[in-house]
Amino acid sequence: SAIKRFVNSHPSYLETSAIDELRSREFRRLSTGGVYMDYTGAGLYPESLVYDHAQVLASNVFGNPHSASPSSMLSSTYVHAARVAVLNFFDADPEDYDVVFTPNASGALRIVGESYPFTKGTSDHLILPLDAHNSVNGLREFAVKAGAKVKYMPIKVAWRQRFYAPSESAGGLFVLTGQSNLSGLKGNLNLLADAKSQGYDTLLDAAALAPSTAISLRSLNGSVDALAISLYKLIGYPTGVGCLVARKEFLAKLRKPWFSGGSVLIVQSPNMGRLLLEGHERWEDGTVNFLSLIAVPRGLQILNNHLPVMAKRLPLLMHFTLSSLASLKHANGAPLIELHSPSSPDAYSPYSHGAVISMSFLRPTGVRVPPHDVEHRASAANIHVRAGCLCNPGAASCLLGRAKMLNEWEIHAQDSHGNYDTPASVQESYAANKHMERLIREEGVVRISFGLASAISDAAMFIDFA
Repeated sequence: SAIKRFVNSHPSYLETSAIDELRSREFRRLSTGGVYMDYTGAGLYPESLVYDHAQVLASNVFGNPHSASPSSMLSSTYVHAARVAVLNFFDADPEDYDVVFTPNASGALRIVGESYPFTKGTSDHLILPLDAHNSVNGLREFAVKAGAKVKYMPIKVAWRQRFYAPSESAGGLFVLTGQSNLSGLKGNLNLLADAKSQGYDTLLDAAALAPSTAISLRSLNGSVDALAISLYKLIGYPTGVGCLVARKEFLAKLRKPWFSGGSVLIVQSPNMGRLLLEGHERWEDGTVNFLSLIAVPRGLQILNNHLPVMAKRLPLLMHFTLSSLASLKHANGAPLIELHSPSSPDAYSPYSHGAVISMSFLRPTGVRVPPHDVEHRASAANIHVRAGCLCNPGAASCLLGRAKMLNEWEIHAQDSHGNYDTPASVQESYAANKHMERLIREEGVVRISFGLASAISDAAMFIDFA
C-alpha cells in the first residue's frame, strides 16, 4: 500500500509512535468519528482532560474568585495555577510577562487594539500582515479612528529575513501572524526584533502557530511585547478561554477605554472618579472563566509533552499528502488538485510552513470546483475539512488571483440614509458590484490541517476521497 511504501522509505515515521499510543488512549472516538483534518479550526481534546476536569468540579465547591470565602480562594488558587501554566508553556519570565485571560484570541487582540495609544501622523503607526485573520485586520478600525496611518505588509515580506520600516517612522504597533490559518506560512519571528529596533511595539498572533510549534518568549529576548492565543486551538478544551501574554512594560503603555467589575479598585458615583486595578486584573473584565481555567494546566502539559514528537511527525504527513495530491489526475491526464499553499511538494519546508494545505479541486476542464461543494461531499464521507476564505481575505485573494477584484469592489460602509453597517448597506454593496454575492459564496480554498492526534491513515483516507 501507499502507506507501507512511505513508511519503508521514511523509517523515522516509526519514531513517532507515541502519537499513535496517545491516539488509541485519548482519542478513541476517532475510530468512529471520521477523519478529522481541521486542527487549525479547533484542536481535539484528550478524553482524560475532560474526565479529570469533571472530577475536580464534582469533588469541590468553587465560588466567584472576587471574594475571600473558602470557595472563592479555591477558585483563585486554580486561576493562578492556570496563569503560571501559560507562562511556563511559552517559557515567559514572570518578572517580565503577565497573562490576561480573555474569552478567545480575538478578545486578546481587541484589548491591544482598543487600548493602544495610536497617534495621528504621516508615519505608519500600525503595520499589519496581509496574510492575516480578520481578528487581526479588525485592529485597523481603532487606528483609523485615532487618525493613525495603517500599512499592510505584503505576504512575501512576512517571511523575509529583514523588514525595514520607513525612515521617517516614529514607531507604532507592528503585528505579525505567527502562522497563517489559510496559507500555513509561518511569519519570520526575527522581524519582531527588527521592528523593536526601529521603535515599534510588537504583537504576535500565535493562535495557529502555538498548537504545533514550541514558542520560547525567553529565547526571543523581549522582541514579543504581546501574544494572543485561544486554548481550544491548542488542545481543544476548554472553549471560551483565550489569553494575552504581554510584557508588563507594554501593558503599562495601554490606555483602557472603559472599566467594569473586576478591573476597578474604586468608583465614585455619581461623581466620575475611578481608580483601575493594576496588572492583569485591570484587563480582565468581569469574572474570568474560573471553572474552565481549572483544565488549562493539564491540557498544556499534555500538548507540551508531545510537541517534540509532533515536530517529527507533521512534516512527514505533509510530504506524504502533498506528493500524493500532486500525483492525482483525471482520466484525460489533467490534474485533479491545484495546490495553492504549499504550491508543490518541493515548496514545502517545516521551517517556513505549518501543517496546513490549501487547495482547489479541479474538473477535467481545469475549472475549479466550488470549495463548499467539496466540503459537503467530504462531510458526507465523514471527513472533516474547512472551505471558503477562512476569515483571511488577504491570503485567499492573493492565492486565488482575486486581489485586484477584491480591492476594486465598491464597499458601502453606510447605506443611502447614512446609517453604518446595516442590512441595507450590505445590499447596496451587492448591487454596486457585479458577481460580488456569488463570489463570496463560491470562492475560497479547501483546507486540511494536521495536529496532535493526526496519523498517516487520515491522510490516506483523504487522498482516497479526492
